[in-house]
Amino acid sequence: MASTFEIQIATPEKLVAQEQAESAQIPGKDGYMGVLPDHAALLSELGEGELSFSFGGQTKSYKITGGYVEIRDNHVRVLADRAE
Repeated sequence: MASTFEIQIATPEKLVAQEQAESAQIPGKDGYMGVLPDHAALLSELGEGELSFSFGGQTKSYKITGGYVEIRDNHVRVLADRAE
């Protein structure tokens, strides 16, 4: 069982973040999704809200607007319309 996963956050303009995480909260179209290592495969539409992820006791967050998230093999790929 893995203890971390890789999270990538990208917009059409740039790669915003590519880091290891122990957990994440992602704003889906119908509410927030919690992500932990070894999460089941998932493809979902994003909503608008705050995406946050934690590693080593530190939390980072980004304001996300629209797009998609793909979770597979301990990789979380967020393809957002906007991320700041």
